Formats: sequence, C-alpha cells, structure tokens
Amino acid sequence: MNAPRSDLPVRTWTDHTHVPYYLYTDDAVYRQELDRIFYGPFWHPVALEAELPKVNDYKTIVVGETPLIVTRVGADEFAVLVNACAHRGVQITTEFKGSATDFSCPYHAWAYDNCGNLRNVPGEDRFPDNFDKRHYGLRRLRAQLWNQVLWATFDDAAPPIEEFFGEVADSIRAALGGGDRKLQLLGYQKIVFNCNWKVYMDNDGYHAGLLHTAFRMLNYQGGKADLVADGAAGHWGSHYGAHRMVDNGYLADASLVMTEGDERTAAVNLLRPVTQVVKHLNAMNFRFGRPLGPDKTEVHYTYLAFADDPPELLQHRIRQSANLLGPSGFVSIEDGSMFERVQKAMGAPGGEINFLKGLKESPDGHHSLQNDEAGNTPWWRYYKQVMGL
Repeated sequence: MNAPRSDLPVRTWTDHTHVPYYLYTDDAVYRQELDRIFYGPFWHPVALEAELPKVNDYKTIVVGETPLIVTRVGADEFAVLVNACAHRGVQITTEFKGSATDFSCPYHAWAYDNCGNLRNVPGEDRFPDNFDKRHYGLRRLRAQLWNQVLWATFDDAAPPIEEFFGEVADSIRAALGGGDRKLQLLGYQKIVFNCNWKVYMDNDGYHAGLLHTAFRMLNYQGGKADLVADGAAGHWGSHYGAHRMVDNGYLADASLVMTEGDERTAAVNLLRPVTQVVKHLNAMNFRFGRPLGPDKTEVHYTYLAFADDPPELLQHRIRQSANLLGPSGFVSIEDGSMFERVQKAMGAPGGEINFLKGLKESPDGHHSLQNDEAGNTPWWRYYKQVMGL
C-alpha cells in the first residue's frame, strides 16, 4: 500500500462505507487523484470505434487534465497521443474531430505524422549535433480496442482489460448490444455538473424509483437484477431483461418510451474512474467524463445505434436517446440537481457520505441487488488503498 502524502489533509478514516466530505472537496486530494488514479493503472475510454470510421479520422479528448489526440492510423490500428508538442509543450490541435495524415504545431511548425513521429523541423540545421527527431515524437499511450471501444492507459502496469473489468465485462457487452453488431454514432450532448467527479460516480439504483418523477408517473418498473461489483477498481454493472412499457395514458405520445423490435436487455455500468455505459429501451449511450477540478465534472453523452438499423428504428433511437437518458431526459433530469445539492452540502464540517442499503445481505458489496448502494463500496475500499489513506 502506498504511504499517504504529507501534504494531504488525512484525518481518521477507518470505514470505507462512510466517506469524509473532505475527500470530495479538497484540492490536494484532487491533485493526488490525478497522479494515482487518472495517470495510474486505470484503463480510460478515449474513443468509440464508430466515432473514427475512416483511416486518418481523429478526435481529441481530455483524460484527467491531459489533452489527447486519438487517431485511426489503419484499418484496425489506432494511436493515442498526448496533445502536447515535444518542443515547447504547445497543444497541437484544438479541433474536436477531423481527418488528417499529419499534425503541425502552430508555434514553431514542428510536424508529426498521425502516429506521433516527428517528421519535419524548421531550422534543424542550427540545432545541436546530437539532435535526433526519433527522440522527439509525441508521447504515445498504451491502447487497446475492446468491445468496439478504444481504451488507453498512462501506466504500463495497468492489468489486462478483461482482468481490469472482471465480472462487469459481461454487463458492458450487454450495454453495447452484446458485441456482435457494429455500432454507429448518432451524436453528442455535453454537460457540466457542479459536483466532484466522485459524487457523479456515486450514483446508484437506490434512488431511481424514489427521485425520478418519470418512473412514478409512467408507473414503470424496469426489472429486477443482481448488481455485480468487480474488477481491479470496483467497477459495477447490472444487466437484465427489462419489461416493456405499458401505456397508462400519461403521455400524449407514448411511442417515445416504447421498445421497438426484440431488444429486451437493459444495462447500466459505472466504470472507474469516471465512465458510465447505459442501455435502456432502445436508447444506448456512452458517457465520457472528466474532472474540471474538485467541484465540477464534464460529461460527454455519446448516443449510439446499430449500423444495420432500418430507417424507422434509427429515427426512433434518435428521438428516444436524449429525451430518455440525456442530461435532461425523462429518466435523468433530476440527477444534475441532486449532484449539485450534494456538493453544496459538503460545506458542513466533519460530515460524511454513508453507503448502507444492501450491506446487510452483501457486506463486501460484490454481489448486491440492482436497487442497492452496496455496489459502490468495493470502489471506496480500493480508493483508500490506491490513495494511500
């Protein structure tokens, strides 16, 4: 176990099911999280294969506070590059998406191919004799395509992907359609929640029927299932056969919340540190998150369909996606308000977050029920360890 850093405000914390407020608010804690979690032995999703359909397509993303360029450099080959010139640290590109065979730094025109190799340097004849372009490429991260998602890590000690996710891998596959059908991109929404990234990831099934108005007004029960928390960092996931909606007359157009075709599997996954993957009715989305400091979290909602969807089903998915599971969707509109209210309440000195429901039957939190919060506790046990607290 790592020893705690001397500049952290470490106080007595013995029970990982009761988490002190300061771990969500303190800047020194946040800085160590960047070091040990975001740049540590974790796999981060950086792109969906469907986002980069053609060779030379690229997108940019930020993991922790590090900007990255993700490029498709071959039919089945991708490169994940730190978006910082090896010369003076300038951000190479600020475009969200595009297509390019090479990248040129705007400051001094150092030019790189899309694998990150330095190809051209103006004024090189006046550099020291030992200058070698091979030593000045963009940093390239270890990356792997898994379940049509490209994952990357800053740490070569990160375990193999299947080991990293453990039993939760099955639920991730279920959320992305089982892995047999190619996905296609529908579009994006972006939101900033006024809360710590861990508040966003503390979400659970316990609150769903109590908080969300749509569940009550539509008299909807999604199904009952086990929740599995597993893998190297306490990820959790649940997938189950969902009941179809029954029109109770509340909506003028109930087709919005109906399931078309034979899709009956619903799934929800929280993947550490800050990713969520959700399938509900005909809506599928992948949520790329990033911290913006100790008290703000940016989330990119990425909506998906299957590449072989007929036109009518494709339109239904487009209509249902943001309206159902987006940041202002029927099912999730109240969440952002709760996240902010949790963060505001953390000004109380000596307070703590408590995880309780489900621990009676599952003290270790590894196998609980869909509507419990016990599944969050393996993460917090791991967090204590990786942070050296």
